[in-house]
Amino acid sequence: MSKRSMMLRLIDVVLILLFGFISISEVSDKSEVVLPTSSMTPVTPPDREELLVVAISESGDYLVEHEQRRLETPKALYNYLLQMRNEARTRGSAVRVRVRPHKSTPIKYTMAVAAICDNLSVPKGLDVRRIRNR
Repeated sequence: MSKRSMMLRLIDVVLILLFGFISISEVSDKSEVVLPTSSMTPVTPPDREELLVVAISESGDYLVEHEQRRLETPKALYNYLLQMRNEARTRGSAVRVRVRPHKSTPIKYTMAVAAICDNLSVPKGLDVRRIRNR
């Protein structure tokens, strides 16, 4: 056994002993930590927000209300989102749209939903799935 390998083994043993002593030792100085509080910014509850999911089928139909209701035209989707936005405003909350197109949906249907949301000033998000080629 060479001196170099012996030194590595001794370092390993010392580190094992060190970690052993650290893990079994008890910290006797326990103190309460006082967290800082802000006096400048008042604590306010988060804004109420409703999430509307708009799924898009392969054929370009828009599915809303947990994919239970089918809207066949962008105009019908526009009227639906307008109605939902107005109802949310009367309840004192905002609306956000999540767009979930099928992987085979042409992009023009997704862009139509984005344009409707922009027109209504409704924030939107797009769910994208990565498709791997096999």
